[in-house]
Amino acid sequence: MTRSRLAAGIVAVAIATGAALAIAPAAQAAAPPALRVPTCAAELAAALDSNAAAIDADIAGDTVGARAHNLDTLVILAGARHDCTCQPPRVRADIIAAATDSVHAAVSNSADDSAAALDSEDAVAAALTDALQIVWYAGV
Repeated sequence: MTRSRLAAGIVAVAIATGAALAIAPAAQAAAPPALRVPTCAAELAAALDSNAAAIDADIAGDTVGARAHNLDTLVILAGARHDCTCQPPRVRADIIAAATDSVHAAVSNSADDSAAALDSEDAVAAALTDALQIVWYAGV
């Protein structure tokens, strides 16, 4: 029973991640290039806020709420991937790393493992903080 719930949770997270990464950039393709830097920074900040909410939920022991915030973070990161295309390669690498760690956090929360999820969410926060610092420093 537990294995089937875990498998179902992993499949749901994988489908949500794939949909977010495929749909969000297409939905935002009409954004003018001149707005990408402020939009990039805003998306990264929103992802950082969503991740912070996931951390708070995990600390409170609410793995269901934390998983919802992890998935929200993934959707925001999918948009950031598109909006940050004009940024240095390190920013894009940080976005990919944050998305990967957010998937790990969602899977851990699906398995009711808050400790593992917190480790992944801390890694997400580090990657997003690094990306934001580069975006603001580059000012491109």
